[in-house]
Amino acid sequence: MRKAQLKGPKQRGKHSARKIVSRRARHVTPDDVLAALMDLFRTLHIDPSDLASRVTKIDPDFRLAHRLYSHTAAIGELLTEWHQNPKYLDESGIPIPIKIRGRGKTFYGLSRDSATNLEPATLLAELKRVGAVTLDKKQFVRVRMRSLPVYNDNELAVQHTLMSLHSFMMTLRHNLDSDPLNNDQLFHRVAWNGAFDRKLMPMLKIKLKRRGQDFLESFDNWMMRKTRNRGSHSRRGGTEPVFIGVYLAIGEVRKKNN
Repeated sequence: MRKAQLKGPKQRGKHSARKIVSRRARHVTPDDVLAALMDLFRTLHIDPSDLASRVTKIDPDFRLAHRLYSHTAAIGELLTEWHQNPKYLDESGIPIPIKIRGRGKTFYGLSRDSATNLEPATLLAELKRVGAVTLDKKQFVRVRMRSLPVYNDNELAVQHTLMSLHSFMMTLRHNLDSDPLNNDQLFHRVAWNGAFDRKLMPMLKIKLKRRGQDFLESFDNWMMRKTRNRGSHSRRGGTEPVFIGVYLAIGEVRKKNN
């Protein structure tokens, strides 16, 4: 990173002149992106040398998003439904414990309503594995979180990383191909600061984690209400998977010393 120093006017006395430092952002090159991508693939245990041969075998009509994110998306939809649907909430709006199966409010019923592409038993096992739900002594299912801590589990972390990368690339590609003056552009903006005080970084992380979570939950809840209200009408008119993300990037990726 280049630094330019501008000397201010000389001050009286023994104090030296103050220096104002401005930082200019270095342009990111295609080689930078490729290097970061290769490093990411190595972290995911994907051999970069196989990329060309793997790409030629991909069916262009295959919906990659469904393959990558089916389990995680289904879990997210179920957790949203459990925290949204009044049927599964108490008077204070807190998700209630529910039976696994049977009559009335059950996990199997919740699963069939919110995650139709997965078997309820499979979904329950996955939720238990990642700590999203627990079973109490009476074998009632209790929900423990509103969203998945994907980086606490290696399998989910890989799925989440690939889906985030794929979705972000699709957004960039779409916007490059569409007219910036029409409504077809997908929203993509960033807040950038080239000289942020490192001592304030913990505060920034906490602030973004709280407000980012609230932002995502508000849209998650809104989309779930719209989907539930339209019901069969939305299925007749067609549906599309939607991915909204918030992320924080700090500095440049540095390789860890072995």
